[in-house]
Amino acid sequence: MICPGCNVEMADLEGDDLTLRKCGDCGGLWIDVADLNRVLLHNNLPGLESQGGKLDADALTGQCPECQVDLVRVTGGDRHHPLQYDTCESCGGIFLESEFADATDAKVAVTEIIDFFRSFSAKKKTAV
Repeated sequence: MICPGCNVEMADLEGDDLTLRKCGDCGGLWIDVADLNRVLLHNNLPGLESQGGKLDADALTGQCPECQVDLVRVTGGDRHHPLQYDTCESCGGIFLESEFADATDAKVAVTEIIDFFRSFSAKKKTAV
């Protein structure tokens, strides 16, 4: 599979029965949407459809390595620490860019994905 971020071959991460690939150049991760939802729900987080976020229609994000359609960028997080991921509207695959340089195997990658989506969906509390 070719990385949508930098167009080099991505490597499968060994471990759990997940469709999880990592780019050795940019550090981006590709995960199947069903696997992502399973990971999120297993860790008491809402599924991807409930994570929130806002589409960035102006972002040029590349093409899906699975089905060759344009990816769509979704932004979230808080104002001081914005986060983003790219998703395919056809197959639902998710590309997480370069936040995952430490992910050397599937277990580490899953931990980092969980941390990412905890921050992505975090709502800033207002002072009363």
